[in-house]
Amino acid sequence: MSIRFLSIVLTLILFLQGCTTQTYEPIERDVPILGVVNLKEHSLSFINHITKQPLAKWGMDEPFTKVQLLPDHDTLLLYGQEMEHISVYKLSSGKKIADWPVTKGVAHIALSHDNNHLLLVNEKNATISIMTLKGKIVDEIHVPPSPFSIVEDVNHKRWIVIHFKGGIISVIDQKTKKVIQTINTFESAVSGLVVTKTNELWVGGHGGGETMQQDVCIYSLNNGQLLEKVRTETMPIQLLQMNDFIYVLSHGTNMLYKIEPVSKKRVRSIEIGANPFAMIKTDQEIVVASYDSSEIIYVDPTALTMKQKIKVGKGPFYLFFRPAEGKR
Repeated sequence: MSIRFLSIVLTLILFLQGCTTQTYEPIERDVPILGVVNLKEHSLSFINHITKQPLAKWGMDEPFTKVQLLPDHDTLLLYGQEMEHISVYKLSSGKKIADWPVTKGVAHIALSHDNNHLLLVNEKNATISIMTLKGKIVDEIHVPPSPFSIVEDVNHKRWIVIHFKGGIISVIDQKTKKVIQTINTFESAVSGLVVTKTNELWVGGHGGGETMQQDVCIYSLNNGQLLEKVRTETMPIQLLQMNDFIYVLSHGTNMLYKIEPVSKKRVRSIEIGANPFAMIKTDQEIVVASYDSSEIIYVDPTALTMKQKIKVGKGPFYLFFRPAEGKR
């Protein structure tokens, strides 16, 4: 075996080792951050939540679309429908520490209310998998086709699955891990919000075919009955609750609505961003991801006014927030 051949092999091994041990700029544990998934360039932007200044940007060579932060507030899971694994990173070291194998099709990962398990929604094989925080799947629940997202109804000990196709919502009993009810809804629903104060489920989405969704649909958590529709044109895809109000982001019209949950009255509204795809609440603010303008926008939830715009990577699509160490 020639010295030249051995040299080539050694060089190749060192190159491959370098690829597998890539380290990104570490994110200090005591810094509150706003994290952004930039879909067009497969990157992560990190913003210092206090100073509103960029901390780092990680350029990733994986087709991830969303992330989930674990309860230690240092472990970050990257996933996407075309990935056959979940990529596990430590923010404080900037290093990838594991790949957890999954079946292609994971559209959403949610943390259980007790912070003990992960709920994996697989749109392609129509399952909800229950996974430990170490990456082991301990149970699998079969649901109707095209599950897209999941929320937890803590008071009734149920999981509620929003289906993108078929115009249905599935209700799973947490004890039996069986689907106990299906509720009719509109086509291409994508998100749900459990409103404990009114014992309701609010559902938003795109709408099917040429019919774009113009309303948030509100259902009873007791019996699944459609109670009311709130006009939030067009395509109300994201919902959150903060300070006793419901906020609805409609990306078809670039609108953010503030709604009183009992009266269902729209209190305020504001035009925001360009094709906004996501929003999240922080300790005192709401942040909206503006996909086409590649920026995030901080919003005062009381006055519903824009406070600050920050440029991030191309196509911000998903957000996560990590508070300061002492506020966890």
